[in-house]
Amino acid sequence: MVQTKKTSIGPNPIFFKTDYNLRTAAVLLAAKENANSKAIKLLANSISQSITFALQQLQVPGEITLITIPSSAAAIRRRGRDHIQELAKEVQIILTANSIKSNLIAPLKPKKNLKDQSGLNSSQRRENTQGMFEVTSCEIPYGSVFLIDDLVTTGASITEGIRALFEAKITITAAVTACAVGRNSLIP
Repeated sequence: MVQTKKTSIGPNPIFFKTDYNLRTAAVLLAAKENANSKAIKLLANSISQSITFALQQLQVPGEITLITIPSSAAAIRRRGRDHIQELAKEVQIILTANSIKSNLIAPLKPKKNLKDQSGLNSSQRRENTQGMFEVTSCEIPYGSVFLIDDLVTTGASITEGIRALFEAKITITAAVTACAVGRNSLIP
């Protein structure tokens, strides 16, 4: 079994199962674009294992809240579904089977259109995501809060999610993802 990895963006810990590579890219695309159930379950297992590891590492007791980095409205329309919310629901099922009580809330919403980030470098991604999210829900998280995304490349979306949540007085315990690009490309 692959050991869960830990890195950080500034003071915020990020837990992830594996590095981003050609194989993980294929799994992510199959899950996101093709709704491949095996790929979705693989990502959900990776995220669940990362959460379990984070709970042990951070010695966090009790109930937790999961918040996702939202997909753009255009991506949801194109796919015909909300990939990250479906993925988070699968994560919840696995956590429940492992006796970890979790709540899934969706307070983050995109407030501006986002350019496709695939061809952008880290500074362009930061600029592209700056002010991208806002908290539009008054749902109150219970226990420790974990911010979920399927992939962290530069960390710009995670950083923006943390900023928006912080402005709404919601502090995350950690960010959790299935895979991440190597540490050197994360925002310091």
